[in-house]
Amino acid sequence: MNSPNELLAALLDEADCSRSALARDIRALAAARGLEDIRCDHVDVGRWLKGMVPRGAKPVLIAEALGRRLGRVLSLSDLGFASGQPLTLGLTFSESRDTTIRTSRTLWTEDLRRSDFLRMAVTAGTLTTPMARWLVSPPADPPYRTQGNDRVGADDVAAVRATLQMFERLDHQFGGGHARTAAVQYLNDAVTPRLHASYGDAIGRELFSVAAQFTYKTGAMAYDVGLHGLARRYFVQALNLAHASGDRPLGGKVLALMSHQANYLGEHREAVDLARAAALGAGADATPRVRSMYAAMEARGLASIGDKRACLRMMRRAETSFANGAEVDEPDWIGYFDQAELQDELAHCFTALRIPREAELHAHAALGQSIDLHPRSRTFCRISLATSYLAAGDVPRACETAGEALAAAGRIKSARVRKYVHTFDRTLNGFGRHRSISEFREQAREIVSYAS
Repeated sequence: MNSPNELLAALLDEADCSRSALARDIRALAAARGLEDIRCDHVDVGRWLKGMVPRGAKPVLIAEALGRRLGRVLSLSDLGFASGQPLTLGLTFSESRDTTIRTSRTLWTEDLRRSDFLRMAVTAGTLTTPMARWLVSPPADPPYRTQGNDRVGADDVAAVRATLQMFERLDHQFGGGHARTAAVQYLNDAVTPRLHASYGDAIGRELFSVAAQFTYKTGAMAYDVGLHGLARRYFVQALNLAHASGDRPLGGKVLALMSHQANYLGEHREAVDLARAAALGAGADATPRVRSMYAAMEARGLASIGDKRACLRMMRRAETSFANGAEVDEPDWIGYFDQAELQDELAHCFTALRIPREAELHAHAALGQSIDLHPRSRTFCRISLATSYLAAGDVPRACETAGEALAAAGRIKSARVRKYVHTFDRTLNGFGRHRSISEFREQAREIVSYAS
């Protein structure tokens, strides 16, 4: 006979969750992931409490369901099940370079295996500990290794950087769903062996830096297609790799990405905290354009909260910092944050603050200065501009502008693009029956297969 699962019972009590409620949560999670064969009711939960171990994807779903109610990540051992999968993989900050290399390799391997636990939701609160540990961590030791037989040189680092740039172009033009798996495969097949090889201090720092950039870009691809828990694991590992490189502003860039994602997911307070931590941790090492990007991320979170005064202050800081960077050598990884990108961020802030005139001015500036290397960003910008037209009561112009965004949206594999369109469409519900609304909705169905 099986022994009663006291750990699971204790978690149910802590979460104030009934057997029926847990079963309901599990069914909802399974449906959201397309696991149509998952069946679960209160009787199943009773069997687990008596000691039966669920099979297939159910342990992961149980961990996620209870973890959401408790606000923390749960492992299989926390649930009283045999722990065969590291459910917290990639969510811990480490000062150990060897641990970072080992965990990164495992994360990439499990991602290629499509392990179910990597699709679990991870709250922004889970990022608080790695964020805080990065802030207080001492500088990393020189990243040299002597165990590997192969020697990494400048050409090896250049090859990784060139490949990263290729994936960045694909991501910006076609969305995160276009080549994410190929990016993970490259990390696994090409970056892992180099991290395990032998290199001196200068090359080692460059290698860890470009590995961090490649890792956060792959995480950003996961974020773009809606794999938010997976993206956060990649971001934490990118933070570890950036720490190993000794580049504090690069670590801040990772936190800024975490802030962007948190804001998108409605975790606005955490978004502000992450952006502030980025600037604090980078300190005086951050260049003007990097500081401008940090400030823009904080402004986005403040706008979502509705703190107009603080948001306006941070937007001014972003503009001032950007202007101060004209004569300064900036790191390659901040190159995407050009004048068009800054204006785009400011337009989003004014849209969230419901100041349509300013939103229009900055959106037009972004679109006018763009060289269209970032069509996904410009798609977001056009939807934001269309939303500002709606706020001003100009429905035909709003629908026309949103329709222009759809022309690019059809070829971009991005859950974020679809959500922007979906949100705009819902906003139209409050504007009655306009011909322009009907035309937009027909166009939206044809281009992005979205039924309004």
